[in-house]
Amino acid sequence: MKSIHNDVVLGTGVAVLAALGIHRALGFGADARVFPLLVLVPAVLLGLVIAVRGHLKQRRTGETPDFFASPGRFALVAGGTALALIGLRYLGFLTTSAVTIPVLAVALGYRRPLPILATTAGFLAMVYIVFIQILSRPLPAEIWTRLGGS
Repeated sequence: MKSIHNDVVLGTGVAVLAALGIHRALGFGADARVFPLLVLVPAVLLGLVIAVRGHLKQRRTGETPDFFASPGRFALVAGGTALALIGLRYLGFLTTSAVTIPVLAVALGYRRPLPILATTAGFLAMVYIVFIQILSRPLPAEIWTRLGGS
């Protein structure tokens, strides 16, 4: 049985999911569809580039790398992501992100607290600026707003 280079699977998956996102975004209002399209169109193109390069490399070298270089890390990230998606409902986007990013970083072996905290703070600041300040798009309600805080 012939195996497929993992970049072909990854690139095709990214391209297909982004194309489905484009299909959905085209149903949004004119103002609401701009940002998703600015992200998803390049994602389709980059996914296709990754898939084609993986296919060409496999044809040229005959190499088929292990699909998961580290199954344990994959399971850790997949499990952490699943918990984060559940956390969105109960904690809110910003709180869930503030917990998930550093916990996954430490679980994956990063031990320097300053870069972890700076990355987390930078991500939260960018999300807040782009979605709340610039686009005026609500994020899932934070837990403290549901508990009576402001």
